[in-house]
Amino acid sequence: MASTYGAAQVLVASNRGPVSYAVGEDGSLNAKRGGGGLVSGLSAIGSDADALWVCSALSDGDREAVRRGVGEDGVRMLDIPADVHAEAYNGIANSVLWFVHHMLYQTPLEPVFDAEFRRQWASYETYNRAFAEALAEEAARGAAVVVQDYHLTLVPGMLRELRPDLRIGHFTHTPWAPPEYFRMLPDDVAGQVLRGMLGADRLGFLTQRWADAFVTCAEGFAGGLGGTRIGVHGLGADADFLRERSHERDVAERMAALREEIGQAPD
Repeated sequence: MASTYGAAQVLVASNRGPVSYAVGEDGSLNAKRGGGGLVSGLSAIGSDADALWVCSALSDGDREAVRRGVGEDGVRMLDIPADVHAEAYNGIANSVLWFVHHMLYQTPLEPVFDAEFRRQWASYETYNRAFAEALAEEAARGAAVVVQDYHLTLVPGMLRELRPDLRIGHFTHTPWAPPEYFRMLPDDVAGQVLRGMLGADRLGFLTQRWADAFVTCAEGFAGGLGGTRIGVHGLGADADFLRERSHERDVAERMAALREEIGQAPD
């Protein structure tokens, strides 16, 4: 019997994708490689691996590309409403989860979990659900899905419910807070984050200390790891891309500005 699912055997999910678009003065769409360390680190995954990268449409150009049906092979951009994306990305991911994991709050004045937080948390749930549904739709039976970072902590659990046949991984590119700091989150939210992550078959962290912190949180607030395995993996950069990028004009201009501001580095 033919599969009812899509064809992708390897899927990557992240907020920022490998390409971005800008609308030219003549209305044309111009594509360029997406920025950020994640794109460099995962650049080896391409069409030869029967792969699909699912990401957010971040700019007006990205959203216009989705609406026109324009896109790169192996990339699916999600046109999540701009207000939902802003609340999920800025309101929760970067203003709550990032601060928790980096232990940056000015306690006891912060954080404040009020009605505004709850509204933004609902957007974070919607944003994660959009990714889970897209991945479920696009993945071949038994495909491998690699979810990236604190923006998408709920996706593994949501996707597991939709597609129990998939192999799901999640990689965290930031620290993970120790339990005494993580517990500042409301109990239900902390539980959602942990259960979402534990929907994965394997969770990856950059250091053993951060992996251990997650395990302690899971044991303390979610009843343990269940069948989820934990790994520690260093993530390298795309050296060829960085070497080439270093010779481009805007980099040279930025270097000149820095030298003017702080002086020439000693030999």
